Amino acid sequence: MTQRVAPKQIMAFVLRILVPLMIMVASLAVLASHADLPGLAEVLALIHQVALPNWIGAIGATILSFWALGRYDAVAHRHLRTGLEEPVARRAGMASIAFSQAVGFGLLSGSFARWRLLPQLAPLQAAQLTGFVGITFMTALAVICGLSLLLVAPSLALRGLGLGILVAACSACVLCFMHPEWRIRGLKLRFPSLQAILALMLWTLMDVTFAGIALWLVLPAGNGIALAALLPAFFLALGLAIVSSSPGGAGPLELAMLALLPGAEPAVLVAGLLAFRAVYYALPAAVAGALLLWPGLMRFALSNGSEEDDLLGSDVRTAASQPFDRPQAETGVILQNGGHVVAFGLNQVALLDTPQASVVLFDPMTGRRGEIPEALSRHARSRNTAACFYKCSPRMALAARRQGWKILRVAQDAVISPADFSENGSSFRQLRRKLRHAEKAGLVVEPARQTLPLRAMAEVDQAWIKQHGAARGTTMGQFEPGYVAIQVTFLAWMEDRLIGYMTFHRAADEWCLDLVRQIPGAPDGTGHALVRAAIDAARDAGVSRLSLAAAPDHRFAQRFDKGLRQFKSCFAPTWEARYVAAPSWPQMALSLAEMARLVHRPARPAFDMPSEDLAMHDPHIDLEENAVALSRSA
Repeated sequence: MTQRVAPKQIMAFVLRILVPLMIMVASLAVLASHADLPGLAEVLALIHQVALPNWIGAIGATILSFWALGRYDAVAHRHLRTGLEEPVARRAGMASIAFSQAVGFGLLSGSFARWRLLPQLAPLQAAQLTGFVGITFMTALAVICGLSLLLVAPSLALRGLGLGILVAACSACVLCFMHPEWRIRGLKLRFPSLQAILALMLWTLMDVTFAGIALWLVLPAGNGIALAALLPAFFLALGLAIVSSSPGGAGPLELAMLALLPGAEPAVLVAGLLAFRAVYYALPAAVAGALLLWPGLMRFALSNGSEEDDLLGSDVRTAASQPFDRPQAETGVILQNGGHVVAFGLNQVALLDTPQASVVLFDPMTGRRGEIPEALSRHARSRNTAACFYKCSPRMALAARRQGWKILRVAQDAVISPADFSENGSSFRQLRRKLRHAEKAGLVVEPARQTLPLRAMAEVDQAWIKQHGAARGTTMGQFEPGYVAIQVTFLAWMEDRLIGYMTFHRAADEWCLDLVRQIPGAPDGTGHALVRAAIDAARDAGVSRLSLAAAPDHRFAQRFDKGLRQFKSCFAPTWEARYVAAPSWPQMALSLAEMARLVHRPARPAFDMPSEDLAMHDPHIDLEENAVALSRSA
């Protein structure tokens, strides 16, 4: 049975075809009635005045303009995750735009061209890609026009309009950063990353600038129009022509150019625009037409393969697949923050893909450090994001710096050797005092047994949140029953009431502090007693490293520390430097801003169930044999 098309759909389609044609006819009519247009013979005579070097220069500028458009399409493909190789995406984008700008009806013609040249795309994907390119290009062009108005507009009102456009654009960028995803009536709308926005702005600026230069080069000799005056007018006129969707922008482009350059001779401008259409519209459209008739020509030209072969390859695995025998237990945080284990060849890392950055957390789990930076850069580029190592060791930072990456020291991890720990000596005077306070208050600390008091732990968590505000996340865990159930947990009791607890990530040879929760008014020394219990349990379990996690170590550390370093210093740990590494300083700044946003505004935690490799090492079974109440004094 054939599906009946609604009359409203037919009417909408007809209007979509007729309106651009009506705009073109109306614009040409207005142009003919208000301007003293030359005859065809005069126009051709003026075109003959254009020197051969100018024609060659205009063709070169056209090539550069379409080269920028190809890069623009590649950014769009990466944003929409089409998975196509970049050379294919670029060439198809150039051909599609050449075809659609010549015939008009941008959404329809552009979608058809991309679908024809890229059979891997479904028709809906081709339409989405065309729509994304069209909307973002017009937005970027509006920003360029706003900047042009601010710099060269003849009146204060127009300069104010330009300033308003730029302020709106900056506000939109902040909105994209703070709220990268929106849901509207069940539809998920994902904004481009800031890196994608900057790339789209750059390629748009290059495209329209080289197009304007091509027009300027084919203006008849002695036209008296300076390039600095022509470019702003061309930007505005081009925007109107694109919005009209008329074939080749015919009518609106000429009308706008004459209005924006009132001092120019109409005959000279019309002759130049006609020559410009031959160079910038007709020639690319002829090439695009050949590719649309024989799409195999494009694929034949790309038969040598991708320009950017990734020899390592990559494999995305669940967070629960991380090996128990790994160097840093803290990578367990990806079980909750949406991260994954990604294998670049034989190199496994804990990777967190965010809207703005692709972040390797801590050090690699396995593999060669030197192979990872380049692989991470390729992965980040495929997502239009910044690449970053976060809180990596000095050895990983050095491996990245050898490849030209920028590094910045941001933190220090407090590491204890349980086998060698003793609270005797002057360095532990404050620790002994805190433990005495906890003992006098009647505090009892014990390792959690197999069954956790989850209801009581949730109540402690809520009491802690009321006192300290919303829990941070991303690189710090949040309370969630399944998440804490696989951690090493220590509980602090007063009589039958749970007043605090600590949880530790665990690996074969390291435990790392994660959650610290206690109720308001808990006895002085509660946290110290919990850590002291963890040290003893780690020694009994044969664990050689116990990490109290990081304390800030940078220029502004004192503003964020709030006693954290002082608390950890009570245990006289070994302080190990931790670094952030990124390919460039702008990428590092963007990554740090993104991590700060996610830490302070975390998404709701989603626990990834651990694999059998993790689950078989149940800490509560191991610790049950050693469960004793700890009440220590100096």
